[in-house]
Amino acid sequence: MKLNSKGYWDARFSSGDWQSRGGEIQTMAFVNAQLPYYGLSEGFAGQIVDFGCGLGSGMAVLRNAFPQATLLGIDISETAIEHARIHYGDLAQFEAGDHTMLSDADVIICSNVLEHLDDDLSVARVLWERTAKYLFITVPYQESPLNPEHLRTYNSGHFDRVVPNCAEHVFPSKYWSEYGRRHFHLHLKNLGRRLRGRPVRQRKMQIMFRADRT
Repeated sequence: MKLNSKGYWDARFSSGDWQSRGGEIQTMAFVNAQLPYYGLSEGFAGQIVDFGCGLGSGMAVLRNAFPQATLLGIDISETAIEHARIHYGDLAQFEAGDHTMLSDADVIICSNVLEHLDDDLSVARVLWERTAKYLFITVPYQESPLNPEHLRTYNSGHFDRVVPNCAEHVFPSKYWSEYGRRHFHLHLKNLGRRLRGRPVRQRKMQIMFRADRT
């Protein structure tokens, strides 16, 4: 089965593998970490599309942050969408599909999705074309070594060719970045690496590319 294909993700979700590895907790942590960079007011009443919503757990965070917004989750996995409708259908609508089915939305959020796709730039271009106000793309920043499911690393300016005038924010996120004791241990290990003349390991970070038409 091809890595990151529809069948691949259907299998991960239906087997419970994603859930058992803390996928839903990580999704909620990602959205919580991103909220300060959206710049949307609590009273925002437009449509927010979560592209690549997975099992839909991020909608709980979005609904709490934007109680008046209309929420729509889209994911390529029909298995994930079925789960999302059962568990979060009272918070948002959900549809199975890819970027080609997108219609215009006030806000499109694409969190930790494009690093899994072969054609990340062409998908980002479509997301921007379908965005009426704000587009938020978040991916791992300067990831090394790469997660086996991730196809590339991301640096500043990655989407400049397809999404104009992006603001960029680099930030840590729980369940991705090192926190607390793990961060302290990373610091100690890097001291040893420096003493041995070896390259230090950077803290894992996320980068958000924020584009708007306002």
